[in-house]
Amino acid sequence: MAKTAGGLSALPAMLAVAAVAGCGGKGGNSAGQSASGIPAELPAQLFPDDFKGVCSGASASAASAYDAAGKAHKALYFATYKDDMSDHSSSLPADWTVQYAARGDPFKAIDLVVCARRTAAREVRVCDKYQKDGKPSQNKIRWHTATYELTLREAKTGRQLDRKSVEATDTECPMLIFTSDSEGTVDDYASLSNTAVTDFLRPHMGH
Repeated sequence: MAKTAGGLSALPAMLAVAAVAGCGGKGGNSAGQSASGIPAELPAQLFPDDFKGVCSGASASAASAYDAAGKAHKALYFATYKDDMSDHSSSLPADWTVQYAARGDPFKAIDLVVCARRTAAREVRVCDKYQKDGKPSQNKIRWHTATYELTLREAKTGRQLDRKSVEATDTECPMLIFTSDSEGTVDDYASLSNTAVTDFLRPHMGH
């Protein structure tokens, strides 16, 4: 099967729009308005990016407090992407995390953050024979296996609860290459399997 070369991929982004609606009457104040008639400020919603700093020991003060004796917990998962950390929480079991909702503040329930930071990499092969628009492409991938440091932290305080070094050993070439350079060679890295992450997190989830 031919492999395909494409343009740079863009990480998915979520956009939330909050609207304050109110119509006043002489007899009293509408919902969403203060006693003076000025619209009341709505509390800011939390989003996954608000928790990214927890991977470096920062705190997300609006998150839920972690109780080790609790029966259930909610987590977010971040992993190395280029020079940053990106949200990979969709790879967690559905009942271990939360999903965005326009109403309410679902991410306030998060009390744990698990992070996979790439600490080492080893080039194992060069992947080629990609195609673009049905024609052979000169693009190549330098494929690496990698070592990741998995850490688990309290979302509210940034305190580290657990840590483990894990190897990502997949040597299969990707089917797609994402680059804007029609002849360039890019570096890419094996990721941790979902199983490796869930096995690390499971003892702390309270289920």
